Amino acid sequence: MMLWAIIGGVMLKGIEKKIDVVIENLRKNHFKVINTETPAEAKEEVLKLVAEGDVVGVGGSMTIRSIDIIDELINAGNRVIHHWLPKTFIDEIRDARRRAVRVSDVYLTSTNAITLDGELVNMDTYGNRAAGMIYGPPKVIIVAGYNKIVRNVEEAFKRIRSETAVKNAERLGIDAPENLTKIAAIMYQKPNDTDITIVLVNAELGL
Repeated sequence: MMLWAIIGGVMLKGIEKKIDVVIENLRKNHFKVINTETPAEAKEEVLKLVAEGDVVGVGGSMTIRSIDIIDELINAGNRVIHHWLPKTFIDEIRDARRRAVRVSDVYLTSTNAITLDGELVNMDTYGNRAAGMIYGPPKVIIVAGYNKIVRNVEEAFKRIRSETAVKNAERLGIDAPENLTKIAAIMYQKPNDTDITIVLVNAELGL
């Protein structure tokens, strides 16, 4: 049975076809792309990209949590800066959020959406994740499942506001999902001076 994927009203023949289109356009937009079948393979690719001794900053990302990579980085001798701490550690969370962008060699995160044209779309509360991806650490690694693929920028914002923000608000106990979408950033192409690798996984990951 042939699998068809419908993205924003555009029917593509098979999930593989959809992913192929996105990879081609991401590369046209000067992003490096690695395609893996499983989250476990994605983790291995990320570990290869992080050098011994690198300081790794991690953005708030359910995708990164789901691939269980933090402990492996620490065990490999990397210093990891993240803000996944209990809410009572307000000052520590705020400090980690800033340091992850300012002092890291590598920034590890996901993206809210990837368009068929190879654009990355993100919305944020503080701007730390958007800043880290665009002009923070010299190397950025973005891990994303195929569920993040959307037709265009308009559909990306719709998905983020109506699905991602709502689910994250429920998870975090926030009454107003719009508080999670204060900052918007679109990368039409890779920014100059930032080395960005996208690890695109043929599986659903994150929100």
